[in-house]
Amino acid sequence: MKKLAAIWLMALAAAPALVQAQGIPLKTTSGSDFGIQISDQSYEADRDGAFVMSVVGKKIGVVGSFTQALGNDWFWGGDARLTTGATALNSATLGRRSGDPETTMELRLTAGTDLADGNHVLSPYSGLGYRAVFSYLKGYTNLGGASTSRSSTQVYVPLGVTHRFRVAEDARFATTLEYDYLLESMQRTHYTDIIGYTQDLRTTQRKGYGARLNLAYETARWSTGVFFHYWDIKESEVGTYATTTTVYSATHPRNVTREVGIQIRYRFD
Repeated sequence: MKKLAAIWLMALAAAPALVQAQGIPLKTTSGSDFGIQISDQSYEADRDGAFVMSVVGKKIGVVGSFTQALGNDWFWGGDARLTTGATALNSATLGRRSGDPETTMELRLTAGTDLADGNHVLSPYSGLGYRAVFSYLKGYTNLGGASTSRSSTQVYVPLGVTHRFRVAEDARFATTLEYDYLLESMQRTHYTDIIGYTQDLRTTQRKGYGARLNLAYETARWSTGVFFHYWDIKESEVGTYATTTTVYSATHPRNVTREVGIQIRYRFD
């Protein structure tokens, strides 16, 4: 995390040199952007407070968005994100293994409005989001336990607000706070990775929430900032998985995901 903070501070120090000689508006304008992210991510699962497993790793990814300004200070847009990186698994029953890749993909559509007050603008928004994670954990741990790949998807409603204020004629600072209302989370444990298993465990989680914080220094073309993403999803409903002779019942435990990172983006008109 200290390395991420140092990189962000270096990018922030260099940002003024990238400012173009034109004013930057505080209200939402039409355009698109593309950027790179680096982050640390941790996933922890528990049952009634007892540790079940964790997956941690460093991620690198790309992010892009578009926005269209409408009349009367309304706007709509979308964003997409794809990250990947190597992870380390720690299981209470299976043991440890490391070096497995994990990929996260997100797609979102949002709409909102600008509320201007002098040198400040508040932009509340809402929409629909989709998140998918695939952890390639197939293999054996240091204790000889058989580990399976895991995948999950979340559908949620983002409820957020962005606050912008000018720090120079050609630069502004933006803070975004967001609450993510979970509609449904689908979990799949790929037991068929193990010889003798014929059915994966598929479960549904309907209780949980997410939260996001983004801080960004923005110029007409470039922006740099830090972000924090959080998910807390409760234990799932009961599902089943099977071998050639037996059907088992199980739930997916409560899980918490934390991600903190830095990003730099370039804006297109």
